[in-house]
Amino acid sequence: TPASEAQGEHARFEDCPAENRVRLFFPGKPPFETRTTLKRSGFRWAPSQGAWSAFRNTGTIETAKRVAGIDAACALPAVAQQSTTP
Repeated sequence: TPASEAQGEHARFEDCPAENRVRLFFPGKPPFETRTTLKRSGFRWAPSQGAWSAFRNTGTIETAKRVAGIDAACALPAVAQQSTTP
């Protein structure tokens, strides 16, 4: 079960920490350039899932969000910043 999901402009993004996987679900076959980027970033086509899947790490999460067309600022929950002034 994914811990988080987000729909991007080009694909749906799933982050599954329990399975140590990041997945991208496209509505159809992605363009050659996109497939090449995914493969170079460690993603592989998983026919059983119907998704492009990779081991979960900072690089694959960032690549997946970028390829999916998700604005990183909007996709991440807001984090409260602590003031460093006394």
